[in-house]
Amino acid sequence: MQAALSQEYYKLLHQKLTWFAPGIIVGLMLLMPLTFNDPNWLVMANFGSSQWILLVLIIVGATFFSMEFQHNTSLTLLYKAPNRRTIYLAKFVVLFGYNITLHLFALGLTILFNTLAIGGHANWLIPYQYHQSLLMNTIMTATIDLEMSLILIGCLFLLTCLLTNNAVVVTTSIIIVFMGQALSSMLLHEHPQFGSWLRWNPFNMLNLTFQYANYPVYHKLTQLTNGQLLLGTLGYAVLFLWLGNWRFNRRHF
Repeated sequence: MQAALSQEYYKLLHQKLTWFAPGIIVGLMLLMPLTFNDPNWLVMANFGSSQWILLVLIIVGATFFSMEFQHNTSLTLLYKAPNRRTIYLAKFVVLFGYNITLHLFALGLTILFNTLAIGGHANWLIPYQYHQSLLMNTIMTATIDLEMSLILIGCLFLLTCLLTNNAVVVTTSIIIVFMGQALSSMLLHEHPQFGSWLRWNPFNMLNLTFQYANYPVYHKLTQLTNGQLLLGTLGYAVLFLWLGNWRFNRRHF
């Protein structure tokens, strides 16, 4: 396992996007005050970093599998590793570690932007949502978004094990991130008679972070509580990761 982790960390650290991504996230976060003029909400939402982090994870994560399949470098890994499960787990651990790093980076930027009064200045100690301080809301948003991103990583790993083209994997994943919520909302609106079942669709779980930051609006769309969304998110994440591992173990190279 240690050897597999070292190989994956080496590949991650030698990808140019790994180092360019923080700069991209900074630029996109700086654009958020142009859209929203509520400093408290901007701070709580970590300046909208959620979707940009997911976008980076898609591109970096897809490379872990798809590019190796396309260039047949997976054969070398399979030869050196004791089993395929070790490789799969190592890729997940490394990508999730990178995910944690990006969220901590975004949280640090939020503190810096608020200190510099970018988009206005918010008081960290004022009571805000859920009878908590703004500081606690901000930390909770980052934590919840970290948990929500697990469903994307699971879906991404499954897609990369099912498909062979990196561009198709990236495109499909981006569509899921940016259109999944709209698709879920459309399904619930068009088929209200099946709402008790459809509200548990995996696309609906992508609303978790947004609902935490704006509960009254998104609860009407998701028809689930924050706790139910979190439970569904973790459940689908485990399912997708398991299916991806099952497919990876049976894939021919």
